[in-house]
Amino acid sequence: MTAARDALLAKVVAHYAEHGVRDTSLRSLAAAIGTSQRMLHYHFGSREDVLTAVIDAVAGGQAERIGRLFDEEPDRTAAGDLNWRKTVEGAEVFGALWFELATHAMRHEPYAARLGEVMVAAQVREFTRLYAERTTADKAARLARLTLAVGQGLIFGLLIDRDRDAADAAVEEFSGLVRRELEG
Repeated sequence: MTAARDALLAKVVAHYAEHGVRDTSLRSLAAAIGTSQRMLHYHFGSREDVLTAVIDAVAGGQAERIGRLFDEEPDRTAAGDLNWRKTVEGAEVFGALWFELATHAMRHEPYAARLGEVMVAAQVREFTRLYAERTTADKAARLARLTLAVGQGLIFGLLIDRDRDAADAAVEEFSGLVRRELEG
């Protein structure tokens, strides 16, 4: 990527994070972020290509971040707590955009197909890898999918009701359940 494309993508992501994607045309997006439609076409191509770039920018590195965090922190409980805090920080900025783009994937929009990989499959693989250190591959895969589902559900609720204390308490309870499963 070029520096100009990176800067333009940052403006696009910030705009969509604040206003949502909705049915924004490239013309109206360009006007809103202070560029031209031609520059968006030059750097990205179509509206769908812009949305693909947004998906990669916002969700693309999530699984790698999880892996690095757990690889660098030997205390799995501390790593899990930090993962939750980092996920909430990201959700406070990009959560509504994540969920809006998820509806695009649910509607099988071609540009959103990668979302299934970056928001589900890659994260399930990473949690499976971590859990497989302490249990069977099958159980690790089930716990990984459950972990992702609980985390995404709690983020969804937190974005709606803003009850951080309740979400934190639920994560703590769930983490205890996972620890007991892995110890048993």
